[in-house]
Amino acid sequence: MAAKVNYGIALTLVALLIISTTAGVYYYYEYGQATQSKNQYVTELTMATSQYNKLAANYNSSLSLYNETFSLLVGTLAVVNTSLPIYQQASSELSHIWSQYLSLKPASSSIYTADILINFGNGTQHWYNSTQVQPGWNMYIETVVLSHGNLQAQWYPQYQEHFISGIDGVSNSKSMYWFLWTYNSTASWQVAQVGADELPVYNGSVFAWTYCGETPAYAPTCSP
Repeated sequence: MAAKVNYGIALTLVALLIISTTAGVYYYYEYGQATQSKNQYVTELTMATSQYNKLAANYNSSLSLYNETFSLLVGTLAVVNTSLPIYQQASSELSHIWSQYLSLKPASSSIYTADILINFGNGTQHWYNSTQVQPGWNMYIETVVLSHGNLQAQWYPQYQEHFISGIDGVSNSKSMYWFLWTYNSTASWQVAQVGADELPVYNGSVFAWTYCGETPAYAPTCSP
């Protein structure tokens, strides 16, 4: 009887050993598969990181080229008459490239925003609220960008200023002129005391262009 019991125990132990061995083999196989998958993921992650670093380098290089191009185009526009062919090319390129840059710029980029009104004096007016502006630009360059180059202006080197005589196809006449305005919360709207070239656009700036007549004292007959 004892022999039968011992034999039964032996069979049970053998069965348990077989089960344990099978489970061990299974889990070892699963471990091997998991390790292989992990190594594959590590390899893919390393490759992805390398590709990301290359893309980041190319991206930063592209942003640097954009800024260099802005500098060259703005420098050109700052000293030419709008009647020259080079103005048409430079203003068109600046507007186009600025739009591209805004779609690519990193969130950390320092971009100003300003509110700008263009009032055509016939009931038509356009507010360009929260307009994105490159730091360092002045109101003349921003007007070029807003109008997509559709601007008439004469450059006076002796004053280092442009005299703007037309915006978006609306030109000065014998009785109607474009006036530039600045705004602050204390004094409200004021006619600009300097030309557009000398008005830097800061973050939160508010400006307006109005088209209207003038008094004998050369003051505008309108306000924004």
